[in-house]
Amino acid sequence: MEISNKERDYLALVQPEQGLVHNKIFTDPDIYQRELENIFATSWLYLGHESQLPNEHDFFTTYMGSDSVIVTRAEGKIRAFLNFCTHRGMKVSRTDKGNAPAFTCPYHGWCFSSKGDLVGVPGYREAYYESLDMGQWGLREVAQLETFGGLIFATWNPNAGSLTDYLGEMAIYLDRVVNRSEGGVEMIAGVQKWEIPVNWKLPAENFLGDSYHVATTHASVMDIGYRTRPKKQGFQISLRGGHGFGSEQDGFGAGKVGSSAYAKYIDDMRAKLATQNNPANQFIPMGHATVFPNMSILDSVKFRMIRMSHPRGPQLTESHAMCFVDKNLAPELKEEIRREFILSFGPSGMFEVEDGEIWAEVSDSIAGHVASKQSFNYQMGLGKEELVADKFGDGLPGRTGWYWSEVNQREYYRQWRSLMEKK
Repeated sequence: MEISNKERDYLALVQPEQGLVHNKIFTDPDIYQRELENIFATSWLYLGHESQLPNEHDFFTTYMGSDSVIVTRAEGKIRAFLNFCTHRGMKVSRTDKGNAPAFTCPYHGWCFSSKGDLVGVPGYREAYYESLDMGQWGLREVAQLETFGGLIFATWNPNAGSLTDYLGEMAIYLDRVVNRSEGGVEMIAGVQKWEIPVNWKLPAENFLGDSYHVATTHASVMDIGYRTRPKKQGFQISLRGGHGFGSEQDGFGAGKVGSSAYAKYIDDMRAKLATQNNPANQFIPMGHATVFPNMSILDSVKFRMIRMSHPRGPQLTESHAMCFVDKNLAPELKEEIRREFILSFGPSGMFEVEDGEIWAEVSDSIAGHVASKQSFNYQMGLGKEELVADKFGDGLPGRTGWYWSEVNQREYYRQWRSLMEKK
């Protein structure tokens, strides 16, 4: 496909109706900069979980797009601020997490409270003659912050609408990930962070709906019995707004190695939830998913993970992976889940090293002169989608395709194109 001479012809670059996406969107620096403006500065983005902030003045740092942010608990309220001193732009926190009633810039010493207020300025009397309006120079706070089942989301966009509206059809399924047991979920074992030389969309779309790669990329994991092919029906569910997930009705991630106790816990939970009048309970565990643009989930019979694909450049991603458990789970089961999580994902996980190698090779390949003019094929299952309500029960939103359908990716890039076209 030849690219239009128009600088940003997104209709030519992204054609989900034909199942074609030009690989320029994974490499072009101008497109990357527009993503930061049109997607990451306008969308609701996942920051972390309430369990990471149990005490007053607890904080952690993360990213919203390419911007470092501080998430803190001050006077019982969760808040998020740009990690940027309003004097000269130095990060006021250079650590991943901690507890601090104030943040002092290491450059010139401006000091900000955990509420974001500027509370201390060296030389305020002598150098500023007490004329600096400190009330105008606090940390920049996000425009909106809301939680969903303990999950913390924020946006820089004051006109973004509510988080519930943003999640839309995804909310009914995401609820089954975080609210299916009494007490909800909590994060354990900290946040694993590492960089991979790929565009952020590749891992995001992989978790969104790429069940197709498992048998090939992860054949070695299947050979040892840690991961098996689905025994029952597998499917993808595509939702408006670019969200979606892939699931298996016998439980994504089933295998013969490990997790016997937790697998029984999941089976017992399913039996209990089967008595409820909630058709979404059949998707427990959910499987793999992505909440647009870059929050991915893996909910299996071995562990539950949330991971972020933070953009760090056109072909660089900083991955953050977090392990989640039901809060009321027995300590020995929490430890079992933690071990399974580390064995599977993170910098040294069995699945992760295989995925990371493939994504890096893809990134290297599409940087070639001739290769850079090619399109990716997302035509699997094109035109064969069904309504979820017709297949799985009334009241369930979305469209569905077979286990290897690319219906989720097509909707994801349709949403991507819609946002990128906006002025």
